[in-house]
Amino acid sequence: MADPVTIVKRLHAASPYSKNLLASGLLAPDVEWWAAGPRDRLPWAGTWHGPDGVARFFEVLNSVMEYERFEGEQYLSGGEDVAVVVHAAGYAKQTGRPFESGIVRIYTFRGGKIVRVRNYYDTAAYIDALHPPP
Repeated sequence: MADPVTIVKRLHAASPYSKNLLASGLLAPDVEWWAAGPRDRLPWAGTWHGPDGVARFFEVLNSVMEYERFEGEQYLSGGEDVAVVVHAAGYAKQTGRPFESGIVRIYTFRGGKIVRVRNYYDTAAYIDALHPPP
């Protein structure tokens, strides 16, 4: 089995990332997926549980945001924890307003499966794209 950094690099190299991740079989049955931000402003924010929850996260995210760029730029490892710095850009589907943000995604592996993923990003950039000022 590949080491966690190699696994994360493969996941981020495939397009689209979300379909690759969901089809990979790497999500533990009790995986916890967390994304920064207030859910009333960013409907994908908060904690999602299990592979079905992760699938729902991507369904919600992809229903409102269109990514034109999603590239892993740096990978850091600490045993079974892997952090990837991603450059992301695109636009909000409803408003057409652009966003651009670095994303730090931290994966935690246990027994070769992903048990937790935490996503940190410029929430203001996403909120501005989704909710333009009056």
